[in-house]
Amino acid sequence: MTIKTKTMTTLLAFGLLFATTAWGAQKKKNNGATVVDGVCYQLAAKQQTAVVIRHPQGYQGDVEIAEKVTVDSVTYYVEAIASNAFQGCSGVTSVVIPKSISKIGANAFKGCSSLKAVSVPRLVKELPASLFEGCASLTEVDLPRSIVKMQSDVFKGCKSLETITLPAGLTTLPSGTFSGCSALKDAVLPSGLTAFGNNVFENCTSLETILLPTGIKSWGDKVFSGCSSLKNVELPGSMARIPSSFFMDCSSLKEVVIPKSVNSIRHDAFNGCVSLDSISLPNSIRELQSSAFANCSNLRKINIPNGLQELPNSLLRNCTNLETIGLPNSLRIIGNHTFAGCSSLKRIALPSALKKIGGDAFASCTSLKEVCVLGAAPAKISSSSFAKSSYKEGTLYVRQGSITNYQLDKNWNKFLDMTEASFEATTEY
Repeated sequence: MTIKTKTMTTLLAFGLLFATTAWGAQKKKNNGATVVDGVCYQLAAKQQTAVVIRHPQGYQGDVEIAEKVTVDSVTYYVEAIASNAFQGCSGVTSVVIPKSISKIGANAFKGCSSLKAVSVPRLVKELPASLFEGCASLTEVDLPRSIVKMQSDVFKGCKSLETITLPAGLTTLPSGTFSGCSALKDAVLPSGLTAFGNNVFENCTSLETILLPTGIKSWGDKVFSGCSSLKNVELPGSMARIPSSFFMDCSSLKEVVIPKSVNSIRHDAFNGCVSLDSISLPNSIRELQSSAFANCSNLRKINIPNGLQELPNSLLRNCTNLETIGLPNSLRIIGNHTFAGCSSLKRIALPSALKKIGGDAFASCTSLKEVCVLGAAPAKISSSSFAKSSYKEGTLYVRQGSITNYQLDKNWNKFLDMTEASFEATTEY
């Protein structure tokens, strides 16, 4: 019985050794891959080069990539890290990347949530998409001057990254570069930047201030959306438009200087900027889009530029501290909910060119008790354009000789107190 057991044990051990040797040989034969000192390399015999690839069992702890490896008496020079090579290896704490590496693939370190520091070698010229996305423990990144291009989401979700200096050769920050970097306080941007993608600094909740290069001409949406600590920004004179949701929910933003080059402010650009006290819009602006300043609850003062013909839907909705506003003589349309919820608005003068006021335009404007209309012909309104309190308790001032026109209009006639007044063609009274 003992002899049989010993024999079976010997046979089993021999079988395992044979299987392991055969598996290793088969792996090399099939795809040229081998493991050296815990790192898996894809080997190219003719070129004598090696690429770091995913390990069958994944990577853990401190990983050191060799500059060269020798397999079966052949030396292979390690020149690249493949896409997804370390992706999802949450146990990796450090990776030493040798100076021989010239290319790193997309997602190479994505999800390495324990990785704390990394230094990219100088032969690398491009940072691929999602390279360090989700590296939540990453605090130090050393980038060489050789970097001239980045793909999207490179540092997305690096929640521990506090500071970074970007290489001088970069001209574009693509979409999502620092999105969700909630600890980021200081980002030094290269002076040669000309373009920002979408969501570049979205939800960087520790970012208080940033110096923007003067030559940026192309801007994506939501660049600073959710940057709740951002206090002031000076926009460059090269800027032609403020994109959609650009400063949305920047709840600490108190001051923004809008250059005269800006001709358009897109939807939700300043939506939710609850600390914004006042804003000056240059006369270069020819377009305001919906909800551009909605929910700016502390906004007391804003000017509407001359030449503007339409105030879009929900433009100043829920700006609860807005007491008065001047409208330009060029204005023809006030959209739906434009001033809805502006509960401190006390008076409004409507220009003679005005043709239409949308539904709920002044809904919940409970303090609005003086409405002055400069046009002899009533603009088209709906029964809900003004709050019931305005209809019941407010006064409608109309031009001398035009009161009959307003009395005969079924919606304007809802104002119980209507009186003629003599005033100049102005929106300020």
